[in-house]
Amino acid sequence: MFLWFRKFLLSLSGFLVLSTLPGPASDRPNILWIVAEDISPFFGCYGHPDADTPFIDRYAEQSHVFLNAFSTAPICAPSRSCLATGIYASTMGTQNLRSQVEIPESIIPLARILGDNGYWTALRNKTDYNFSAEGLYHYWNNDLRPWLKCPTDKPFFSFMNLGTTHEGPGNRPERAKPALARLDKNRYHDPNTIHLPPYYPDTPEMRRIWARYHDLISVWDQDVQAVLNNLEEDGMARDTIVFLMADHGLGLPRYKRWLYKTGLHVPLIIHIPDKYRNFSPSHEKATREEGLVTYLDLPATALTLAGIEVPKNMQGRSLLRKGAKTIKARQYIFGARDRADDMYDLSRCVFDGRYLYIRHYMPHLPPIQEGYIFSPLQKESLIELHRIHDLGMDTGISSRLWEPRPFEELYDLVQDPQELQNLAEDASVKGVKFRLANRLRSWILETRDSAFLPEPEMHRRAKAAGLTPYEMCQNTGFYPLAEILAVAETASLMTGDGLDNFGSEDPAIRYWAIMSAIMARDKTPEMEELFFQGIQDPDPVVRATAAEGLGRIGREEPALIVFDKLLELTEPNLSLFVARGLALSINDVRPIEDKIRLTRERYLAPPGSPRPWNDFLYSAFSTWALEWSLVKSGLNDFSDFQGL
Repeated sequence: MFLWFRKFLLSLSGFLVLSTLPGPASDRPNILWIVAEDISPFFGCYGHPDADTPFIDRYAEQSHVFLNAFSTAPICAPSRSCLATGIYASTMGTQNLRSQVEIPESIIPLARILGDNGYWTALRNKTDYNFSAEGLYHYWNNDLRPWLKCPTDKPFFSFMNLGTTHEGPGNRPERAKPALARLDKNRYHDPNTIHLPPYYPDTPEMRRIWARYHDLISVWDQDVQAVLNNLEEDGMARDTIVFLMADHGLGLPRYKRWLYKTGLHVPLIIHIPDKYRNFSPSHEKATREEGLVTYLDLPATALTLAGIEVPKNMQGRSLLRKGAKTIKARQYIFGARDRADDMYDLSRCVFDGRYLYIRHYMPHLPPIQEGYIFSPLQKESLIELHRIHDLGMDTGISSRLWEPRPFEELYDLVQDPQELQNLAEDASVKGVKFRLANRLRSWILETRDSAFLPEPEMHRRAKAAGLTPYEMCQNTGFYPLAEILAVAETASLMTGDGLDNFGSEDPAIRYWAIMSAIMARDKTPEMEELFFQGIQDPDPVVRATAAEGLGRIGREEPALIVFDKLLELTEPNLSLFVARGLALSINDVRPIEDKIRLTRERYLAPPGSPRPWNDFLYSAFSTWALEWSLVKSGLNDFSDFQGL
């Protein structure tokens, strides 16, 4: 009876949305989102000294340029998850890259809302939402003129990805060649004059990499021009509101995957044609908006432009309103950093327009962790950073990339725009830190941040409750966030406190108790005893974490016994968790080499498949972690590495 009633309410809510269907297509704008991959605001209209983006700069002169727009995550899938729904990824449980998370029927993605309300929807290239996009779009194709497929009686919404600037071409010359062949060689950037950020050692190779990335951005400028010329030629430009944006910061170290302004600050340019000028601030054709803007607000903005009511569970709000004199900016923006590929992490940040505060809950992990994605194998930027590091040529700034982090960071971006001087211990800004730390903590609690459950534990609890991760995390009974957060905060101080929490009935709290011992600066016999208790825990996440702890203090033999059994588990997210703990903590896996190789075979695709692994989700990342263990132990060399 309850299930039937719930479905009835959901169908009724869908009817109510449809019943607010706006006027005819001619009264509603087409909406075109042109999304770049992996770029910061390196355009001339943003004042970047190395920019060569003539078309975008001209387009900006008749558009609204948002100077302080921010993604909600410094990597694609969680950022795109938010763009697709108007809900923080950390609220939905979609914060880990990559994963496939079920979302409830109550969360209706933007494309579906638009489609249900008379819009024709199109997607070019990728989704990467961390949830299934099946059925969201009417048309899914690598088409640069999708609107030609749109019925004439419907307005369109197009989510168009232009991937020229992805970190792949940005870091690998062979992948950049096809794009760069489309750029006049006279426009190639001179490595000798490029402005290299101070956190990179100044070497000819690093300058060459940075020059190439700027070249790719110039190619993206041409790609945007081609799309918008098509729009004009096809007679659609005067009826289309255009958004130019990127999913997150530049695809280089200290940008993508990093929770600094460098990873979150993105270009956002909105062009509103004369026909819909009543949505422009004070009806102006072009403005330069300095207020804080978050990507969380873009889905609500699209719905407002379409004349559709914004669902109450969307956490964003519209930037644009008919007749408004100003953009509705934010007092604070928030960002999140979680697992990326096989690299676990948990950091959160808040920015007030001047001060950026970052809270790390796993500060023992350095920015460049060991493992495939940060290895000196493929990406030229990391090859060069490893070379410099191995030669002992790091500067005082670049050396931080390899060191554990403080649990707090605070930067004054007015005085220190490069985010070099951590003020977290500076008494003169104690009040600022207190204000931002409290606001960040409140945001974590208000948004029901799911990440304080280890990823496998989040999925286990949701499955046990018969709910999606989002629904489970909204329920305090299933997810006592305040209690778990308090233990995680204590653990991340790296003092070893909080060990008494191992007696809790909640496995998430026992996990954070073990993490407290792992992260502690000083190890004691009591902590070693805690690890031995942990490997007998009924929860596999706790056992794996305790085995990691034993490995980290040199007790590899008992740790390997535990890992040997845990490798038999087949739940994908749990298998990855186990494989990564093994890779981080054990230097010699020869006693269980056969088990590792057998486990790896489960994740490899049959010969002749497009990819080496069953999927580019947990199978790929578990393979990377397991093979890293073999490489560390001298059992594989890099030429055998299945990540290549």
